[in-house]
Amino acid sequence: MAPSPSPSSAQRVADRVELAIEALIEARGLAVGDRLPSERALSEMLGASRNTLREALMRLGARGRITIRKGGNIIAEPAEARWTAATIADPLASVVAGNPGFGHDVLEVRRGLEGQAAYHAALRATPDDLDAIRRCIDQLSAYHEKGDAVAEARADAAFHLAIADASHNAVLRSVMSSMFGLLQSSISESLDKLYIVPRTYERLSAQHQTLMDTIAAGDADAARRASDDHLAFVAQTIRTIDEERARRERADTLRRSARI
Repeated sequence: MAPSPSPSSAQRVADRVELAIEALIEARGLAVGDRLPSERALSEMLGASRNTLREALMRLGARGRITIRKGGNIIAEPAEARWTAATIADPLASVVAGNPGFGHDVLEVRRGLEGQAAYHAALRATPDDLDAIRRCIDQLSAYHEKGDAVAEARADAAFHLAIADASHNAVLRSVMSSMFGLLQSSISESLDKLYIVPRTYERLSAQHQTLMDTIAAGDADAARRASDDHLAFVAQTIRTIDEERARRERADTLRRSARI
């Protein structure tokens, strides 16, 4: 009879299986809510016993990487994202919704966060990170040609989150994601209109390209300045849009009152 593996060797096998599942998740691009292959399929793919596989899955579940379910294991939302949603986005959402003033507060916070993201992205971005940022710029251009301002606004958010990804700071990326959610709650109309204001697209595109170029060049200080300048322009443009909208609403109210 073959000797039973020692606890240390069994643990090393579970370690390897855990890492292999992580690699599988990355290789297949599985996102939050996506289902992992069945235990049987994973066991065959990884050449692991069911007991070892289950131990590795339990570890991933304990880390919050996956959610263990009877009907099949799924990719879980990262712990950092759950934390930021519970402590930042959820408590503020009802307050921010429908109040543009809070949206401008969010933009101020974004400026600090994104300057840091750009700075660290310039120091840490990999070739894959840079490719992801470039693809976002290409998507922005494609949506602009189609005249889809809503899709452009969403692609803009994806561009900035790709820079946060390139910073390789998971907490920073999650907090920034919460900021975009709050912005959509409070000034989504302004974000959509941002891309149809005359000559705004050209200026935004030039700013995005400068930000991309400074990150690719590894110039951290220049990347932070480019991010600050870009967000200062965005904040001022959105403020102008909001002021114009408020002015029209006041005029409409006066006209309606005059008819009564």
